[in-house]
Amino acid sequence: MATTQHITRHLARTKATAQHFQISEMTLWRWRQQDSFPKVLKRGQTVLYNLAAIEQWLLAGEEA
Repeated sequence: MATTQHITRHLARTKATAQHFQISEMTLWRWRQQDSFPKVLKRGQTVLYNLAAIEQWLLAGEEA
């Protein structure tokens, strides 16, 4: 169960992800259009972003 809690701490919905990175939801959408952007997890109509994967993606400088 600790593993599940650990994973869910790294997942966030669109609005929370945009707030976490201090960007607009439109910027997040643009990032998501790039092939190198980390894949999202979809559960029905809910889209979840892996915050740790996005941080790694940003550190790699792939958002340019």
